[in-house]
Amino acid sequence: SSVECDYINVPTTVFTPLEYGACGYSEEQAVQEFGEDNIEERLLGFHYLGPNAGEVTQLVGIPLKMKATKGDLDALIGIHPTSAEIFTTLLVTKRSGQSAEAKGC
Repeated sequence: SSVECDYINVPTTVFTPLEYGACGYSEEQAVQEFGEDNIEERLLGFHYLGPNAGEVTQLVGIPLKMKATKGDLDALIGIHPTSAEIFTTLLVTKRSGQSAEAKGC
């Protein structure tokens, strides 16, 4: 095939008692590659530490590959209570220094 593989958006999970999953750029890599301002609000990476990280990370590979925006995820209605409903309420960046801990049930 003449289609090149996208090595950036490969979902990866570490299956430890508390799972970790990642796909795409880290925040630092994204800033280095695209600059400080995400004008298009395009999703560039995802990192998740928590239950079912493998399942959640596999799913997030789709919007990353499709070049989805934060607005695309904001338009979704989350299934409650699930680990993946966090996609519909992404508000905190790592560099903001704010807690990303979920509030409420």
